[in-house]
Amino acid sequence: MILLKNCRLIPELTEGYDGQLADVLIDDEKIRKIAAPGTIASEGETRVIDIEGNTLLPGFFDLHAHLYLSSFDFQALNGRSPADTAFDVYGYARDYLKAGYTTIRDCGCSHNSTVSLERARRKGLVNVPRLISTGLILTPTENGNSTFESLYKVVDSPEEVRRAAREQFELGNDAIKYMVTGAYFNESGDPGAVIAMEDEVREAVKVAEMKNSYVIAHTHSAEGIKLAIRAGVYTVEHCSFIDDEAIAMLKDNKNCFMVATGAIGLDSLDEENDLISENSLDKSKKFEEIERKSVNKAYQAGLKIGFGSDIDWGAFVKHPGYEFIARTEWYDFDYKDILLQATKYSAEIAKLDDQLGTIKEGKNAELVVVCGKPDEDIYVMKKLPKYVFYNGEIIEN
Repeated sequence: MILLKNCRLIPELTEGYDGQLADVLIDDEKIRKIAAPGTIASEGETRVIDIEGNTLLPGFFDLHAHLYLSSFDFQALNGRSPADTAFDVYGYARDYLKAGYTTIRDCGCSHNSTVSLERARRKGLVNVPRLISTGLILTPTENGNSTFESLYKVVDSPEEVRRAAREQFELGNDAIKYMVTGAYFNESGDPGAVIAMEDEVREAVKVAEMKNSYVIAHTHSAEGIKLAIRAGVYTVEHCSFIDDEAIAMLKDNKNCFMVATGAIGLDSLDEENDLISENSLDKSKKFEEIERKSVNKAYQAGLKIGFGSDIDWGAFVKHPGYEFIARTEWYDFDYKDILLQATKYSAEIAKLDDQLGTIKEGKNAELVVVCGKPDEDIYVMKKLPKYVFYNGEIIEN
């Protein structure tokens, strides 16, 4: 048992306890008790850690990650062996855990590496965040597909979609990822273009529903977002050019949610990053203003927005708290809402809110201690957490 003393709690992220300060008793798996400071007696072999008034948060989610993405050198990534990919995926996952992320939804990975890593986690061979995997990304034949040769499965009819989706589930993946619009990093690709047909996307949704699962849609353009929603996808990713009609389709929609990705927006404009191609940089500059305005409009409309980053391993390590900062600098979100998106809202979108997303007796003991008050100053997230508690491991940065 571990007794965390003098924890500062955020009311919106806490259930069943009204005080701002608390002692929290946990074991390797669950939160056992939350009570006023000094009221929980430590017994036997209980380890006591004084949190000293710093903020205790639930474990973070990244609903749009690519653990295979060790860098933006896509040519090197395409030629990388399955073994090298697997070790990089493991290393990136461990750095995610050190940063307080305990659940990752991987939205595309070569060589099915995340499925293998999740199996190893469940066997107790490694300690990494729980992984929700999509495997290869389904995409129509399109300009620039060769950029992601090792990541894509090309499909050009409902029949091909049906077979490819079944293959991804056969390999042990949890959901399907579908390219509905073009992408920034596809050389010659147009992020504003719709590249999929509705009957094709709908076929992937049918297969996913048979598996009690769902489809994740890559969607930059407003028309692509609306096509994906009509087809029945569960989450629309990026939503760079979302319009009023698409926002209305998502408002109070319990069957489809928006996952924004702010860090990749900031990183794509970093002219000092020599791995960002000139083509991608030009597109990022061209669409910067409209993307910020569009996503901010969706936020101001009150949509429940999931937390995703879409960045490579190098950027993740170089910029601690990148997505937290991006949501106040790239977008214009309230600090407290950013924390809700990273925890409670994303847990609900991932359908894991019965055990994760808030601090509550009986929920999983996946907890993060941040120095300072991130709900008042999100920039404290630029430092790694002081502690991460996950699956019996205590990480102290």
